[in-house]
Order: sequence, then C-alpha cells, then structure tokens
Amino acid sequence: MIYLLYDILLHASVIILLPYFVFKMVIARKYREGVPERFGFIKKVKLKRLLGGQAVWFHAVSVGETKAIMPVVKLLKEKRPDIKILFSTVTRTGNRTAANDGAGLIDALIYFPLDLSWAIRRVVSLAKPKALIVVEKEVWPNLYKILNEKNVPVIVANGTISERSFKRFLRFKFFFGGVFGKVSYFCGRTREDSERAFRAGVKKERVRTIGNLKFDIKPPALSASAIESLRSALDIGPQDKVIVAGSTHPGEEEIILKAYAQLLGSFKGLKLILAPRHPERFNEAESLIKKTGLAYSRRSSGRGGDIMLLDTVGELMTIYSFASVAFVGGSIVPGIGGHNLLEPAYFGKPVLYGPYLSTYLNMARMLEEGGGGIGVEEKNLSSKLSELLTNDLLRKRTGDAAKKVVEENRGASKRTVEVIEGFLKRAK
Repeated sequence: MIYLLYDILLHASVIILLPYFVFKMVIARKYREGVPERFGFIKKVKLKRLLGGQAVWFHAVSVGETKAIMPVVKLLKEKRPDIKILFSTVTRTGNRTAANDGAGLIDALIYFPLDLSWAIRRVVSLAKPKALIVVEKEVWPNLYKILNEKNVPVIVANGTISERSFKRFLRFKFFFGGVFGKVSYFCGRTREDSERAFRAGVKKERVRTIGNLKFDIKPPALSASAIESLRSALDIGPQDKVIVAGSTHPGEEEIILKAYAQLLGSFKGLKLILAPRHPERFNEAESLIKKTGLAYSRRSSGRGGDIMLLDTVGELMTIYSFASVAFVGGSIVPGIGGHNLLEPAYFGKPVLYGPYLSTYLNMARMLEEGGGGIGVEEKNLSSKLSELLTNDLLRKRTGDAAKKVVEENRGASKRTVEVIEGFLKRAK
C-alpha cells in the first residue's frame, strides 16, 4: 500500500510539474534530450549490444559520480570481458562524460528513467540486468522494489549518506527502512556512511566500508604530444604560474577574478584558467570576465590569453596538471557542498577550497591532516594564493603531500569489483 501511495504522489508530481518542464524544453536543449528514455521508452537497437552476456546496470547522476565509477567499470570489463555494461545518467553533462570516458567500455548509454513503476518495469524488461550498481547516494524506491522482486541485486557503490538525508530517512523510516532493506550490498565510503546505512535499514551483514572510489580516478589517457598540444593551446609557458579554478558556481567567479586581479602586479606571467561547473553558465562567466577589463579568451576559440575560460567538457582534470595552485569550487559559497578535491591532488598540486564542504568534508580533512589541502575564505584567498605562488618549496611540499594522500587511499575500485563479481557468480 505504501508503495502505491508513493507511486501516486510521484505521478501527481510529474503532472503538476509538466508545464514547467515543457517550457524548459522549449527554451533549453538540455531538457529535450532523452525525454522518451526518461519515461522508459528506449529504442531496442540502443540496447542490442547487451545481448549475449550478463548485463550490469551502472547508474550515476552526473559528472562526478560518472568519473568516480569509471575505474570500477574498466576493471570489471578487464576481468570479465563477457559482461555487458548498461550505463545511465540523469544530466546531460553526465551523459557526455560517460560517452567520452566510457568509450569502448559501455555497451548501452541511456538517460535514467523516472522512478514511475511502469517506466522502471519497461527498462528492466528491455535490459534484463543481472545487477544494478548505484553510485553514491541515489535512492529509488520503485526501482529497488522491482529489482528485488526479480531477484536482481542492488549494490550501492561509493555509498554515502549526508547528515541531512540521514535525518530524513530516520524520520520516515516506516517507508525508507523497507527501501534500504532491499539493498543487497552497501559499499560505504566511510565508517560513518556505513553506520548510517545500517541504521537506515540495510542489513548489517550487507554493509562494508570499502573506501572512496574517487581516490582511484585517473585522467583520460593522452599521449605526451596531445598534452603538449593542450598546453600550447592554453598558451602556458614553462615559467608561467597558473591558477586553475575548477567547478565554480555563481558567486565564486567574482571572488576568483578579484583575487587574481590583486595578484597580477606581484607575479609576471600569472595565468588563470576558470572552469564553471555547468556548461550553461559559460556565457555568464564570460560576462563577468569582461567586466574586469582583463584580456581573456575562451578555450573553444583556440586562442591563448592571461585568463582562459574553459568552455569545454572533459578537459578539466588534465588541465589541473598544468596548475601551480588549484582551487576547487562549489565550496566558497554555501548550498553546493563542494566538488572532488582529489583531481588536482592526483597531479601533486596544492588544493585550495572554501568552508562549505558538506559533501566533501571528510576528503578535505584527509588532505588537511596530510598537509596537502588548505581551507580558505573570500577574505584570505588572495593571500593564500600569494603565499603558495611566492614560495616554490612550500608549493612543492604541499603538492607532494596532496599526492601522497591520494596514493595511500587507493584500492576501493578493486574491492567494489570483488563485491559485484560475487553477486554475478550467484546470478548465473
């Protein structure tokens, strides 16, 4: 009865919000993509490559989750080339990232269906998955219920439950307790995540702290010549000092540009690469840069400049390798929760971030304790950048410490694959 009520409320929400999304589809292309798939109508030809092997369905919301799970997909395919990979995302940028990073690995790429019972049943019937791997914090009651009915295991990879979500799950445990009870295995990021999963309803024997998959992320495989071509396109010389500000949100570009302008008089050849998190904000960020009166260019223009607006998708992690110092956005303004701090750390770069890190707080603590991460606020961002740019020894020591944190915490991908393989063996 409670699932029927959930389904009715979900259908009612879709009907109420339909005019809003129709309007959005008219004015923005990203809302038009994958609409039939979101209602479970997937062309059979798109799923054709799933035939002839065990289909494993991976679901990631957007870019961060997609990148986090890709080492697991790669390792699973290496160990079991007979397995077919169905991959779904919610966002357009996530879909693009999966297409790029998962080329040669993913057999079918779709947009995730709404959690309407009939839409879920259509996709499950078409794809016939032998397992579902949900990345991080997605909870879909109808999906879990329907797969449970068909004895298809639901595995949560890189599992994390925020304090806010945890309180909500406990408040409505009469419903969510049953939903979490259908999780076959919860691969927790931290002990705290694992404890919350258990208290939310996952059976104790099905919970294990695996570690954070994001420590296993690697940049796209590029040749030395391709990397040098990229460096040349960005107009970065051997003596230039470079600030890379990645995954920025509204309110952060102004702060970064102000700090950069304050530093210009002190550093010759100082460059800024600014990468807004969402493509639809590229033009907005460009307008902010124009207001400074400083010379700039867009990455897509093919020209260099002291300020480069990175208006492409999929290049940011590689570009962190050119940084002298990196700032990771979504952290200096409230309400976002931060983004992956490990991408610049992978290359041995000092990592700066703001105080609003609800999602990545544990990662920040690990970096700070290891000496590779530095928390900043708007008022001291310029001085912290200056300190690192001035002191080559400090910059190197901090970057090396950040890289060490990454290297010492690898291995979650391998452990996750072992869990998935265990369920697939039983599914034969």
